[in-house]
Amino acid sequence: MWCPQCRSEYRDGITVCNDCGVPLVKTLPVEIDPSPAQHQARALDRADSLEHMRALSDGNKAYVEMQAKYEDMKSTAYSFILVGAAGLILMALIFAGMIPLQFAAYMKSIMGVVMGGMFFLFLVIGIRSYMQLGGLKQKVLKETEDTEAAKNWFFDQFSAKSVDVSLDIQKQEPLQQKFFRRSHFIKQQLQGQFPDFAEPFVDYLAEQFYEELFPQD
Repeated sequence: MWCPQCRSEYRDGITVCNDCGVPLVKTLPVEIDPSPAQHQARALDRADSLEHMRALSDGNKAYVEMQAKYEDMKSTAYSFILVGAAGLILMALIFAGMIPLQFAAYMKSIMGVVMGGMFFLFLVIGIRSYMQLGGLKQKVLKETEDTEAAKNWFFDQFSAKSVDVSLDIQKQEPLQQKFFRRSHFIKQQLQGQFPDFAEPFVDYLAEQFYEELFPQD
């Protein structure tokens, strides 16, 4: 028996699709390309599954790639150094009289203390951020090496078919259930082979590997 809506196969004796709630038929009509609405529904279902998986990850924060952290830190360093240095130069020109501004002496002193202090703080933050770039760069290289090692090992051991065979995945299983079972399996294999990997990193790898194994989902 077949569901005419989701096209899942059921054993004899079942008359209604568990997922769609529609009566089953003995034969399926000629398959046609899914409509844009169906494509969107499948995409939304997958998005819901991904979000639910992240929500159930034992409260761990979502993993942020080291390359993204490095780029953010570099942008912060350059921005603060540029603003801080430019501000201090501007203040120096004002107090040297090269940029004439009409202020009372006490106002000029207040402005010098407040604005000068702010620009100096920007410069310090920028320099400290720049000094952290070296350490982050090493972490980027380590992350790349770990990702490659995990990917090479996993795809040498498993394929999409072998994962489904190991889990005895049935064609009629709901997509969300398949997603959770496969994702948990991938995560378990990675944790067993790479016990030193942090859990958020393993979650990140599992999601990446799932996308590569099952792009049709």
